[in-house]
Amino acid sequence: MNIPCRNAVPILLLAGISTMLAQQIPTTGPSLPTPGQSAPQPPTSKPGPAPSGPTPLQQLPGSNGEVTGSVADEGGNPVANARVFISQALPAKAGQPAAPPVITGPQMGSSTVDSHGRFTAFLPPGNYVACGQTKTQGFLDPCHFASSAPTFTVVKGQIVSGVKVVLAQGAVLPIHIADPNGLLTAVTGSVASDCRVQMVTSKGYRYEAVVQAQSATGRDYAITVPFGASVTLQVISPNLTVNDGSSGAPVSAAGKSVAAPIAASAPAAPTVTFTVVGAKQ
Repeated sequence: MNIPCRNAVPILLLAGISTMLAQQIPTTGPSLPTPGQSAPQPPTSKPGPAPSGPTPLQQLPGSNGEVTGSVADEGGNPVANARVFISQALPAKAGQPAAPPVITGPQMGSSTVDSHGRFTAFLPPGNYVACGQTKTQGFLDPCHFASSAPTFTVVKGQIVSGVKVVLAQGAVLPIHIADPNGLLTAVTGSVASDCRVQMVTSKGYRYEAVVQAQSATGRDYAITVPFGASVTLQVISPNLTVNDGSSGAPVSAAGKSVAAPIAASAPAAPTVTFTVVGAKQ
């Protein structure tokens, strides 16, 4: 079983999910896709590394059904350049964990929408779940953060139209790691292996915060979470010692608790700070 796809790079690296946009990715416990890279995929019940790359939906071998749809925000506005991830749907079973995240079967492929938020896919007959992610902070993949995600059935020789993936608005948590001694290495992608920041949900799923910028004195990350959510941020570094920016004490292995703003109308979340103080001995 799999858990669907990623925006703040979810650190969730679930089996059958591809790493995605700089929004979210996970470590101990269940894992999900990553934000800021390529859009995250739905989580799986068996967390694992993301596949090397999703198959373009337009090129799936033996495809004999067509589906068209769109990705939009809650106001119905198209989300340009979002990525759609389609996985096999699983029948509901007793004892299956309640969403979120939505548990799916194997990922069948992914596709980037056009400037109007539209996509087309060619798939073999079957039941499917559609997930969506974008590199733009502030949007949530329904497969990771909603109680349900759009499902549809493909029949040979028929066209399924009107599949709509809605990306709800979320709270952006800004994170800054100060580096007064210049110990952080230069980063070219959305996830930095020398010092990672992960968000852990109340259910234990992990999402990777995405790198937004870096200078000689520090690095900025961000991740999008549901409004009003209480989450834990963990800083993971194999070679560096990092302190909490507020207390000055070494970061706890358990992480730092952070509460997201309760609504879009509330003040923006303050920047969560940490400081690199030296190399591990």
